[in-house]
Amino acid sequence: MTRPDFAALRAARDEALAKAAAEMIAMMRGDPATAFVHFSGVSGCYCACPDGPCEHEFAGWRDLLDDEARVTGGETVCRLCDAGAMSHSLRCGP
Repeated sequence: MTRPDFAALRAARDEALAKAAAEMIAMMRGDPATAFVHFSGVSGCYCACPDGPCEHEFAGWRDLLDDEARVTGGETVCRLCDAGAMSHSLRCGP
């Protein structure tokens, strides 16, 4: 099985998101130079879960700290983009 061209998939995703952001800013009559649009669930990796290819490699770890820097838990993270496995699972479902 050949690995998908994730660089091309990311480029197409980013182009589509930039177009959507520009359209949203124009619709709201905002200033493109100062406007900020956030797309939740988008990371450095390409992810089309649950049906499409996913570039994440959940092989890292991060400790979760409280306000006093005490470890209160942890989670597996993507070693490529640092996205958390918990948020990925919640976004993509079983």
